[in-house]
Amino acid sequence: MFNNSPLQHLAAFAIVFVSAVLGTAAVGAYIDSVKADIQRG
Repeated sequence: MFNNSPLQHLAAFAIVFVSAVLGTAAVGAYIDSVKADIQRG
């Protein structure tokens, strides 16, 4: 039924991993931006 190659599994993992890294970076940048806005008043 599911005859996926190991390369497909690796590609899927890589896509999810990169998405998680980018998402974490985006949330971190947003938090820094909010902190800067709070400090400015």
